[in-house]
Amino acid sequence: MIRSWRVWLAVSACLALALAGVVWLSVFALRLDRADRQARMSAAREENVRLALWRLDSELLPLVARESAVPAEAYAAVAPVPGVLDARNAPLPEGQAWLASPLLSGPPEHVLLHFQVDSAGNVSSPQVIEASLRASLGVAPPRVGEEVLRARLEHVSRQLGGLRLREALAAREAPASKGNPLSRGQSKLSGSFQELKNASEYDARSRSARQAASQNVVAYQAQEPSSVARANPRAQMRALWVGDALLLGRLVQVDGQEVLQGCWLDWPGLSRWLQARVEDLLPGATLEPARGDVTATGEGRLLAALPVRLVPGSASGEAGSSGALSSLPLVLTVAWSGVALAGVAVVALLVGVMALSERRGAFVSAVTHELRTPLTTFRMYTEMLSAGMVPDAARRQEYFDILHREAERLSHLVENVLAYARIERGRAPARLEPVAVDALVSRMEPRLAERALQAGLVLSVDVPPDVTVLTDPSAVEQVLFNLVDNASKYAAGATDTRLHLELERRGRRVGLVVRDHGPGVDPATARKLFEPFSKSVQAAARSAPGVGLGLALCRQLARSMRGELRYARAREGGARFVLWLPTT
Repeated sequence: MIRSWRVWLAVSACLALALAGVVWLSVFALRLDRADRQARMSAAREENVRLALWRLDSELLPLVARESAVPAEAYAAVAPVPGVLDARNAPLPEGQAWLASPLLSGPPEHVLLHFQVDSAGNVSSPQVIEASLRASLGVAPPRVGEEVLRARLEHVSRQLGGLRLREALAAREAPASKGNPLSRGQSKLSGSFQELKNASEYDARSRSARQAASQNVVAYQAQEPSSVARANPRAQMRALWVGDALLLGRLVQVDGQEVLQGCWLDWPGLSRWLQARVEDLLPGATLEPARGDVTATGEGRLLAALPVRLVPGSASGEAGSSGALSSLPLVLTVAWSGVALAGVAVVALLVGVMALSERRGAFVSAVTHELRTPLTTFRMYTEMLSAGMVPDAARRQEYFDILHREAERLSHLVENVLAYARIERGRAPARLEPVAVDALVSRMEPRLAERALQAGLVLSVDVPPDVTVLTDPSAVEQVLFNLVDNASKYAAGATDTRLHLELERRGRRVGLVVRDHGPGVDPATARKLFEPFSKSVQAAARSAPGVGLGLALCRQLARSMRGELRYARAREGGARFVLWLPTT
């Protein structure tokens, strides 16, 4: 027999390898799924970033175009107006007719102050003038207050002190004029595809911003031809950071001198307004200044209209935008359940096979032991009889009786083994027919009584007439004989020598009861009473002889007849077996 530990070691190694493979596949699949979900989330997030950048630039273009379209003369409180006629339709000399600046009424939304820096470095603002001049022009005071505007002008003067504005504006123009994105992408072959895509988007937004600003300036100049005669028509506003101030500025020629004109933007209010515009796309987005050389830190998330970088913020709010939840965890759960069930099934099958192998080994030993005893008796007695060693006729008859009993015992053992083998192979279907119970028992009674008498027991039959069952008579006879044989083995030394064969009715079923007054069956043995091959040589030596196959055979025969065999401990003591059969 193969040692069980070797089998368990081989099976454990196979299960461990299978488990390791499934674990590796699960981890690999989860990693791929996580990478796929992250890629989809990243793609959806980048798409939202691009949409947000286009939306922000679209919101800022009117502001930049509006400031770019302001004529150069408007940055002075009053400016001479050419081509003005007097009451006699005579032209007035230049310098005698002056027009108030449209910027005197105060800075518009998102602008803190308009300013101008002359060639000497003096900073002035059309919104900061003397009160008497404002009264003479009939312009209402600005809504933010003159003192506030003066403080802002002083702040801008300090910020612009010592700054090389021409170089700063030229540096700001560089990112917007970098040209073909393909050439820049070719110079960044080591970068990712996403970086190239972001750079292309930035170039597209920059070109759109320049075209929109130029169209707005030209449209404004067409409406005010007299105001732009002295202004540079290509002088668009450029944004730059000066300290903590966000400025829009341009260099223009006024009266033959180059001056800087621009405005100070309300960055805190402007940033809140812009963030509200993209809150539906990027709930946690913020805007931060992009100072210095913006090309050094990449242009992927820069605004084209302002030197500002979009920071998308946390991606927790965008997890749902990546699509439906992954079905991989559910698939892995089902797969792991299947693997676990398969493992349990393999272990259970192996346990059953090992137990069956052990029981069959014990059965072979028990059968060998049971066959050895009658064969030894046959050899000894036949040798004695053949050698004429038993001259007494009574003693010879006694020996013949012993040989007959041993032959019956051997025949009964072989018959049980063969019948069980036929049932296991499915070759012994029951032939059911209506049978009268009293007639069936009467035909069997002499044989059953003889077996009981051999054990010193008296068979008591109590079966009423006119009870018919649908059964196989030969199978019933074999079951009843096995039950009587078992009772004769285990109840042989009982005080009450009666062995009862009774009839019990329950609904449409009839039960044949075999009851003795012996010691009964202990609970441990009762749990495996109907298991085949359950008795070993040691168990047979401690108890009555047998191979532990009779009751298993009886239950199989009962079920083949659509009946059932049950055991119960008798209330009066002893064992009680009931063969339930269907009635007609």
